[in-house]
Amino acid sequence: MTSSNLNIVRGGPAEGGTVVLIHAVGLDLTYWDRQIEALTAHYHVVALDLPGHGRSARPSHNGRIADLAHDVAMMINDLGPLPVHVVGHSFGGMIAQELAISYPDRIRSLTLAATAASFSEEVRDYLRDHGSTARAQGMISALPSLPLSLAGSTLQRRPDLLERLTKTTLAMDSGVYAAAWSEIADFDAADRLGSIQCPTLLLVGEEDRNTPPAVSALIARAISGAEVVVIPEASHMVPLEAAERFNRELLRFLRDVEA
Repeated sequence: MTSSNLNIVRGGPAEGGTVVLIHAVGLDLTYWDRQIEALTAHYHVVALDLPGHGRSARPSHNGRIADLAHDVAMMINDLGPLPVHVVGHSFGGMIAQELAISYPDRIRSLTLAATAASFSEEVRDYLRDHGSTARAQGMISALPSLPLSLAGSTLQRRPDLLERLTKTTLAMDSGVYAAAWSEIADFDAADRLGSIQCPTLLLVGEEDRNTPPAVSALIARAISGAEVVVIPEASHMVPLEAAERFNRELLRFLRDVEA
């Protein structure tokens, strides 16, 4: 099913509160499978493929985070009653931050998983290099970074997850991927986070090397009333690695917001 040129899947009771799920760069909506399963008993759940990911067409724009947030906001407009709960993972969390800042009337609550609002110049250079290497050498160049996004215990316990990530990464359009990493490198919402007024939850893996718990703590300090939950034995792919704990915390938060 498509909405506003984005491929989406939806399920759960139409009369329930709506939860929108925004995936990380290089992934697709199927990576929310465990969250969709857990949420649809209580909520109207909508998972989307970002432009150039999954079954969504390449973006008609340059893939700027502000433009991607606008794409998602237009999709949200088509869903029915507003506002909605938004859950964003990594790059999806950056788009979710932009949504909450630029389209506050559409957002009931914000859940940010393994994401950041800003980076040091040293990290920005690394992120730009990662994207430009993928553009020049193809997606195979991104494979060495994949094991770093999973906790050591996950690699031992669930080798299939690394295989799944590998297949998805190799199928990704390198131009879309490179453009996204350029946007990630340039992203800086730190000075605007104070404008976010909706209830906010940050979920982060204890072993996350990409966006460590200290990064989530910085975001939480800037957003009034924001809560951080650090999930053990998980890294950057926390919704995938620690789905049960992730879902438990997310459902608790959503219930509190709805109450």
